[in-house]
Amino acid sequence: MNVYRKSLVVQLMLFGVFFLIGANVILTHYLSETMPWLTYVIISLLVVGGVLGFIIYKRPDTRISVVTPKEMSMLRYLLYGYFFFYILQMILSSVQVIKDSYLDLLNIATGSILMLIALYGGFTLYKILKIK
Repeated sequence: MNVYRKSLVVQLMLFGVFFLIGANVILTHYLSETMPWLTYVIISLLVVGGVLGFIIYKRPDTRISVVTPKEMSMLRYLLYGYFFFYILQMILSSVQVIKDSYLDLLNIATGSILMLIALYGGFTLYKILKIK
Protein backbone atom coordinates (compact mmCIF):
# COMPACT_ATOMS: atom_id res chain seq x y z
CA MET A 1 0.00 0.00 0.00
CA ASN A 2 1.36 3.40 -0.95
CA VAL A 3 1.12 6.09 1.73
CA TYR A 4 2.38 9.64 1.71
CA ARG A 5 5.46 9.92 3.88
CA LYS A 6 4.12 13.03 5.60
CA SER A 7 1.10 11.01 6.79
CA LEU A 8 3.44 8.51 8.41
CA VAL A 9 5.34 11.34 10.12
CA VAL A 10 2.07 12.72 11.51
CA GLN A 11 1.15 9.22 12.74
CA LEU A 12 4.55 9.00 14.42
CA MET A 13 3.85 12.28 16.17
CA LEU A 14 0.44 10.94 17.17
CA PHE A 15 2.06 7.96 18.87
CA GLY A 16 4.27 10.47 20.71
CA VAL A 17 1.10 12.20 21.91
CA PHE A 18 -0.27 8.81 22.97
CA PHE A 19 2.89 8.23 25.01
CA LEU A 20 2.36 11.61 26.65
CA ILE A 21 -1.25 10.71 27.48
CA GLY A 22 -0.12 7.42 29.04
CA ALA A 23 2.41 9.27 31.16
CA ASN A 24 -0.30 11.79 32.04
CA VAL A 25 -2.48 9.01 33.47
CA ILE A 26 0.25 8.12 35.96
CA LEU A 27 1.43 11.66 36.71
CA THR A 28 -2.05 13.10 37.20
CA HIS A 29 -2.97 10.38 39.66
CA TYR A 30 0.01 11.11 41.91
CA LEU A 31 0.83 14.77 41.31
CA SER A 32 -2.46 16.53 40.58
CA GLU A 33 -2.91 17.76 44.17
CA THR A 34 0.66 18.97 44.68
CA MET A 35 1.20 20.31 41.15
CA PRO A 36 -2.07 21.65 39.74
CA TRP A 37 -0.21 23.39 36.90
CA LEU A 38 0.81 20.01 35.46
CA THR A 39 -2.46 19.78 33.52
CA TYR A 40 -1.74 23.08 31.80
CA VAL A 41 1.74 21.91 30.80
CA ILE A 42 0.34 18.70 29.31
CA ILE A 43 -2.38 20.60 27.42
CA SER A 44 0.24 23.05 26.10
CA LEU A 45 2.40 20.17 24.85
CA LEU A 46 -0.63 18.62 23.14
CA VAL A 47 -1.51 21.91 21.44
CA VAL A 48 2.08 22.44 20.27
CA GLY A 49 2.14 18.86 18.93
CA GLY A 50 -1.14 19.43 17.11
CA VAL A 51 0.07 22.65 15.49
CA LEU A 52 3.37 21.04 14.52
CA GLY A 53 1.53 18.04 13.03
CA PHE A 54 -0.72 20.37 11.04
CA ILE A 55 2.28 22.30 9.71
CA ILE A 56 4.05 19.08 8.71
CA TYR A 57 0.93 17.73 7.03
CA LYS A 58 0.30 20.91 5.03
CA ARG A 59 3.88 21.03 3.75
CA PRO A 60 4.06 20.08 0.05
CA ASP A 61 5.71 16.66 0.09
CA THR A 62 4.87 14.03 -2.51
CA ARG A 63 7.25 11.30 -1.36
CA ILE A 64 5.55 7.95 -0.99
CA SER A 65 6.38 5.04 1.29
CA VAL A 66 5.29 1.48 0.71
CA VAL A 67 3.61 -0.06 3.75
CA THR A 68 2.85 -3.77 3.80
CA PRO A 69 -0.60 -5.01 4.83
CA LYS A 70 1.01 -6.68 7.86
CA GLU A 71 2.39 -3.34 9.07
CA MET A 72 -0.94 -1.59 8.47
CA SER A 73 -2.87 -4.21 10.40
CA MET A 74 -0.30 -4.07 13.23
CA LEU A 75 -0.74 -0.30 13.50
CA ARG A 76 -4.51 -0.70 13.42
CA TYR A 77 -4.46 -3.29 16.21
CA LEU A 78 -2.13 -1.10 18.27
CA LEU A 79 -4.60 1.77 17.97
CA TYR A 80 -7.52 -0.49 18.90
CA GLY A 81 -5.60 -1.80 21.91
CA TYR A 82 -4.60 1.68 22.97
CA PHE A 83 -8.14 3.00 22.94
CA PHE A 84 -9.48 -0.13 24.65
CA PHE A 85 -7.10 0.31 27.59
CA TYR A 86 -7.62 4.08 27.70
CA ILE A 87 -11.42 3.77 27.83
CA LEU A 88 -11.10 0.95 30.37
CA GLN A 89 -8.96 3.19 32.56
CA MET A 90 -11.43 6.08 32.29
CA ILE A 91 -14.39 3.88 33.20
CA LEU A 92 -12.73 1.99 36.04
CA SER A 93 -11.15 5.09 37.59
CA SER A 94 -14.56 6.74 37.83
CA VAL A 95 -16.14 3.80 39.67
CA GLN A 96 -16.49 4.74 43.34
CA VAL A 97 -16.39 1.15 44.62
CA ILE A 98 -12.68 0.65 43.85
CA LYS A 99 -10.34 1.10 46.82
CA ASP A 100 -7.52 3.63 46.58
CA SER A 101 -4.84 0.93 46.60
CA TYR A 102 -6.49 -0.78 43.62
CA LEU A 103 -6.92 2.57 41.91
CA ASP A 104 -3.17 3.18 42.29
CA LEU A 105 -2.45 -0.19 40.74
CA LEU A 106 -4.98 0.43 37.96
CA ASN A 107 -3.46 3.79 37.02
CA ILE A 108 0.10 2.48 37.07
CA ALA A 109 -0.81 -0.61 35.02
CA THR A 110 -2.93 1.16 32.41
CA GLY A 111 -0.53 4.10 32.14
CA SER A 112 2.37 1.70 31.60
CA ILE A 113 0.44 -0.34 29.04
CA LEU A 114 -0.55 2.83 27.17
CA MET A 115 3.04 4.02 27.13
CA LEU A 116 4.32 0.61 25.90
CA ILE A 117 1.73 0.49 23.11
CA ALA A 118 2.70 4.02 22.06
CA LEU A 119 6.40 3.15 22.11
CA TYR A 120 5.88 0.04 20.00
CA GLY A 121 3.71 1.95 17.52
CA GLY A 122 6.30 4.71 17.29
CA PHE A 123 9.07 2.17 16.81
CA THR A 124 7.09 0.43 14.06
CA LEU A 125 6.49 3.72 12.24
CA TYR A 126 10.12 4.72 12.68
CA LYS A 127 11.20 1.46 11.04
CA ILE A 128 8.79 2.07 8.16
CA LEU A 129 10.08 5.62 7.67
CA LYS A 130 13.75 4.68 8.00
CA ILE A 131 13.74 1.66 5.74
CA LYS A 132 11.39 2.86 3.04
